Amino acid sequence: MKRLSLFLLILCMFLFGCMPEPQITESEAIAIIEQLHTNSFGTAEVISIDYRFGRYAVEWENEGNCEWGIDHVDGDDGSVEMKQASIC
Repeated sequence: MKRLSLFLLILCMFLFGCMPEPQITESEAIAIIEQLHTNSFGTAEVISIDYRFGRYAVEWENEGNCEWGIDHVDGDDGSVEMKQASIC
């Protein structure tokens, strides 16, 4: 039982201790999303941002055209993948 507990402790330390820091900062991720979703109808605002598993989950809203969504921004290269989007 002690060996199993020790093994699980070491495994958790390895998994969570070896996560590299992102190359893209939180403010850069916000700027990428704001630039991507701002258009002639209005300016996009970031509602929330969270960094997990090497990417930022960014929830945004553009009240000018009643649009909102959640995008994932890669923490290494800044590429954007749309997870969810909606227009009223």
